[in-house]
Amino acid sequence: MVPEDSLLTGAVIDHGHFKEIPQMSVYGVYRNNSFMPADKQRIILRASDQIILAGKSSSLKTLISIEGIKLTCLQNVDKDFIQSAVKLVEVILGPRFPGIGQTLGKFDFFRHYGGIVTAVNRNGERITTGLNKLKLQEGDNLVLLTDDSFISTWGDSKVFYLVSDAGDFEIPQQKSRRWLASVILIFMIVGATIGEYMPKVNGMKIDMFYFAAAALFAMTALKIFPAKKYTKYVSWDVLIAIASAFAISQAMTNSGIANIIAGVIIDIVKDYGPHAVLAALFLITNICTETITNNAAAALTFPIALSLSTELGVDPMPFFITICVAASASFSIPIGYQTNLIVQSVGGYKFKDFLKIGLPLNLIIFILSIILIPLIWEFTPIK
Repeated sequence: MVPEDSLLTGAVIDHGHFKEIPQMSVYGVYRNNSFMPADKQRIILRASDQIILAGKSSSLKTLISIEGIKLTCLQNVDKDFIQSAVKLVEVILGPRFPGIGQTLGKFDFFRHYGGIVTAVNRNGERITTGLNKLKLQEGDNLVLLTDDSFISTWGDSKVFYLVSDAGDFEIPQQKSRRWLASVILIFMIVGATIGEYMPKVNGMKIDMFYFAAAALFAMTALKIFPAKKYTKYVSWDVLIAIASAFAISQAMTNSGIANIIAGVIIDIVKDYGPHAVLAALFLITNICTETITNNAAAALTFPIALSLSTELGVDPMPFFITICVAASASFSIPIGYQTNLIVQSVGGYKFKDFLKIGLPLNLIIFILSIILIPLIWEFTPIK
């Protein structure tokens, strides 16, 4: 908010850029209950204007030190908390939330949970003004400014459906950088598409991995994104599980367990042809992927698929494709994939709901795979 006696009265916001606050982007300005978007016009500030800013939550300390503006969302908040509150968190209100039906001004979210409500998402609308008079409803998505302890304290609480780290709004890149990123993306897609038909360079095949690595190198070298951006969202726990599965896979190959399992499968279904062997491999992989990550399931069943193709004396490609499809078809139980768990709590689904929809879907994919995969990747005998 721009107070009556603010030195910023008369300052200019030029197409979303405000030189007095360069580290943040201006989304728009509210004036006399009307909204003026800032991205396509110049706005001269007046007293009582409300500026909607977007940027990193770590910029809060800088905003507090700027004279001439008043942060409306920080009313009744002690200064010690402001100095440490640099994290954005999103919560979805559940039916047990004690403030349902009350206004934010009356409930005092900060006193109860130690968080400042900066925005409320409701029915596809993002509400950022008049929050103190807004009545809270079940299912409201609240964007909070808080500290690192909030998620550990309230993450498992029944008053919220979901508590998650919201991340930060990234200030838009210059148009030239956006176009450059688009060119690199197109280069990667086209290269990965035609790479299969290109001749080898120094004995190395120019495949999809080559062009993806080249695109990553180009974006890093041109500083389109900061280097830490590329590692921020790496799921190290998943990578460790996959690496462990590769180790177990190699152990199964070296110890001969994969050959034993393949032999048992062939003995059971050998009278029904290679299609039956393919079906058995699909079922084994699909059972594994419902309890562990899909990449780990594929790594574990890979040596079995290789042993099966060797025992049958056919090309292993149809077996490998079966593993890829079966490992990705985790629909039957909520722990089969991360998104299953996310929608389970928010949607109020039960374990049996996943079985009702997931099992028929798994069955459809199973039947289509057993019919179509051998038609596209044939059981070619290996000489």
